[in-house]
Amino acid sequence: MKSRKYKITVSLAILVVIVVGVFVFNNNRQSEENREAQTEEESAESLIDFESMTDERLTAYHDFIQSGGPPPDGIPPIEEPIYESMAEADILMDDQDVVFIVEAEDRVFIYPQRILVWHEIVNEEFNGEKVSITYCPLTGSAIGYKGSIQEIETDFGTSGKLINSNLVMYDRETESYFPQILGIAVDGELKGQRLEEFPVLWSTWGRVKEQYDDAQVLSENTGFIRDYNQDPYGSYVESSGFYYSDALIYPVMFENDQFQNKEVMIAGRVGDEPFAIPKKSLAEEKIIHFNLGDHSLVANYYEALDTARVFIEDEEEEIFVNSYDVMWFAWYAFFPETMVYE
Repeated sequence: MKSRKYKITVSLAILVVIVVGVFVFNNNRQSEENREAQTEEESAESLIDFESMTDERLTAYHDFIQSGGPPPDGIPPIEEPIYESMAEADILMDDQDVVFIVEAEDRVFIYPQRILVWHEIVNEEFNGEKVSITYCPLTGSAIGYKGSIQEIETDFGTSGKLINSNLVMYDRETESYFPQILGIAVDGELKGQRLEEFPVLWSTWGRVKEQYDDAQVLSENTGFIRDYNQDPYGSYVESSGFYYSDALIYPVMFENDQFQNKEVMIAGRVGDEPFAIPKKSLAEEKIIHFNLGDHSLVANYYEALDTARVFIEDEEEEIFVNSYDVMWFAWYAFFPETMVYE
């Protein structure tokens, strides 16, 4: 393993203690909250119309908001990202490190998970358009969102709140709440408005190096004092901590034991119709054809990056459908009506 800079400060030590303390405290209270959540789940189910994203359904999501501990922007988004070359980044990166890929026309940007776990949102501007790269470590979901909503140009902050263990963002113009996985405002001036997604691919540094020559990599020079060698939730490299335990920290609206809680799904939506494909099944089969409502879709696995792309199979062309990696428990908690490929 390559040597990395090790940065320790008193403020960092305090932050790590707080994060770990919250993790332990929430695990201790999990059983009690899960009992409460069962009652809340029954209540939420009576309110939700699974055929569409009604106002009542959005209200049910909103009523399930919980505090994650930090205040608004206590997990600080990166507002002015600085990038470095792949050669520069390689000094500190290991091949097994998880990274997120954004292809913006003729440019490629790489966002190391070990940086985003401390910030969750990178506010950026591509070709004059505001965009946000978002990552929720508790649900294993990385999603890109455009900042244009009903002629409002905005970027996003972290609210310090969670729904179904998932990051709740707020837009800086109206302060409406947007759960990251849902991508629809559950309150405020923009309630019911859906954000436009763009692809963020989940891969590893070693795979990225083989596929891209001149990508720009998010630098550790973020303006914040953090130990980017330390993940407060565990490790994808060492297969440890929260990411590999079946236990949840926070209660969720709906549960299903069809898969292990944190099994990785390739998930997305066509209109209001959600779908989920176990990533390991797609990796084995390489190509999966499936039906969703009136649509025929195909999911393709790309081994070079260990990622997937989904398309609607039209008679004349394939229409791209955004999808992303996400933990099973979180996807089902938001979309219990989801189509699941088995």
